[in-house]
Amino acid sequence: MSMSMVLTMRVNKLRGVGLIKMVMTLLVLLVLGAMGGFIYYGWQGGDLSEVSGRDGIMKGQSGIGYVDIERKVRNALNADREVTLTEAELNQYIAKNLKMKQGGFMKGFATVKGVYVDLKRDMMEVFIEREIAQYGEEGVIKTDVFKPFNHTVSMKLKIFTVVDGQGSTSRNIEFPGGMIGKAPTPGLMVTIVKDSFDQLAEHFESEIDLGYDKMTSITVGDGFITLDPRMKVRMVTE
Repeated sequence: MSMSMVLTMRVNKLRGVGLIKMVMTLLVLLVLGAMGGFIYYGWQGGDLSEVSGRDGIMKGQSGIGYVDIERKVRNALNADREVTLTEAELNQYIAKNLKMKQGGFMKGFATVKGVYVDLKRDMMEVFIEREIAQYGEEGVIKTDVFKPFNHTVSMKLKIFTVVDGQGSTSRNIEFPGGMIGKAPTPGLMVTIVKDSFDQLAEHFESEIDLGYDKMTSITVGDGFITLDPRMKVRMVTE
């Protein structure tokens, strides 16, 4: 083998190694950039301006137009008829009946300001809004480290009704993920705040039993949710 061929092979090998290093460097930079973006947007509060009923709740008006959701759903279930709940009614009910405390490693650095639901077609997004601050004795905010700011986390529930091969109507639910601040978060990452949503589920166990477990059909639309306990069976033709 001539010297020129040997040199050519070495040059090609070095080029190959250099290309691999360049690709790996780009991948590392992309990962670091994505992590930086997630951290940046993750600590910004989500937009709750379109959540129905929140403005009144923030002004202390949660009692105006208040509807007892549990009674309303139970009456519909006993009468075997459908019932429609609005987004504002649900948020007013949550505000009046839920007193949620911050726990875990954020205890002492956050207080829960409110819990809200945002209803879109086939989707319910549950938001927990917190005030992040350094708290001293008796919950007094200390501003010597950082200024208080609002932060949100959310979990999405895709709720829809399906008809099986026999024509029987039933409801289904999926958990596609959520948001931490303004950062979209896959389902597995939402598990880091799962304890907070578990608290909600435990607190509203009776309402969930009535509104989901005992209902056959659930329709979620823009600003409303319709529950129907009746078994609807369509004729299946060959």
